[in-house]
Amino acid sequence: MSELPELGTPFVCVEADAAELLTARRTPLVVCANEPPWSAVRPTLRGADVLAEIEAWDMDVVRLSEMVDRLVAATPPAQLDAATIVGIGGGTAMDTAKYVAWRTGRPLVQVPSITSVDAGFTDAIGVRDEGGVRYIGTVIPEVVVLDLPLIRSAPARLNRAGVGDVLSCHTGLFDWRLASEHGRGHPWHDGPAALGATLLDELEAAADEIGAVSEDGIRFLAGAYRRIGAACAWAGHSRFEEGSEHFWAYAYEHATGSHPVHGEIIAFAVCALAHVQGNDPARVRRIVERSKVRAHPVDLGVTAAAFRSALLGLRDYARDNDLDVSVVDLVDVTPGQAEDAWSFVTSLPRVAG
Repeated sequence: MSELPELGTPFVCVEADAAELLTARRTPLVVCANEPPWSAVRPTLRGADVLAEIEAWDMDVVRLSEMVDRLVAATPPAQLDAATIVGIGGGTAMDTAKYVAWRTGRPLVQVPSITSVDAGFTDAIGVRDEGGVRYIGTVIPEVVVLDLPLIRSAPARLNRAGVGDVLSCHTGLFDWRLASEHGRGHPWHDGPAALGATLLDELEAAADEIGAVSEDGIRFLAGAYRRIGAACAWAGHSRFEEGSEHFWAYAYEHATGSHPVHGEIIAFAVCALAHVQGNDPARVRRIVERSKVRAHPVDLGVTAAAFRSALLGLRDYARDNDLDVSVVDLVDVTPGQAEDAWSFVTSLPRVAG
């Protein structure tokens, strides 16, 4: 793996047995978890003091605020003051734990059980507010625990989905350069841009290992997430890895009310928006094929009508939600281009499971 000068400080990440590490902390634990894997992990925490268990399933900001209020009201202050907040699961568990740690001021430990999203390695807290996505605070975990057996016990598709939040550098970089050339938004900076380009090269090289869900494939995704998270915090934005592909996914989810696996819908959106951008969609297709990430619209439940509607309405959605400038703001996307992009994504390989 090639190395660039560090942009910021990556989160501390250790390969360890999560139950052993959490038990060894000897502090009360407030656990924010998905199910699965919580029912499998809970019995292994022998001797650990689990002060509270919070089901992580929805990032609605009102619900989160009410949940923390209930936690504070039900927990003796001395116990909460001594607690560690723990996220165990996927992206919603990671973000829920960040929110609870931010609101309570308690230390945070993240235990991702899948590599479908980079939320465990980023400091920003993404919430849903009136159907939109916004970021409301930051928090840095004391440690991210990479429990390889736990991660590899998850369905293969949920780990392959991790491709999405790295592959998005492909379209994100294009959007950032286009916007900066028009004097819009964050100025171009060669440091994060070079990191994004390097991550794409490394992703292509690691695609077969990711497809096999090998330990090296998992390690690559975790390492990529660490550098992405550090660079985003350093730059104060995520332009090099978040662009029109993420914005399309937000618009699609808002319009349909569906919440597909994040990394899969992002991989799909990168394929579609790379075609709209005229930005080497063949390379994106190669990476998707070799990594075996699910990106075909039929596999994700994306209909042609919903795809076209979200794409053709994306400029308005992006402006209404104050999203960064991207190709859809600077180029008029026509129904014909939307149809061509749909034809491209429907030619992607189907992936079972």
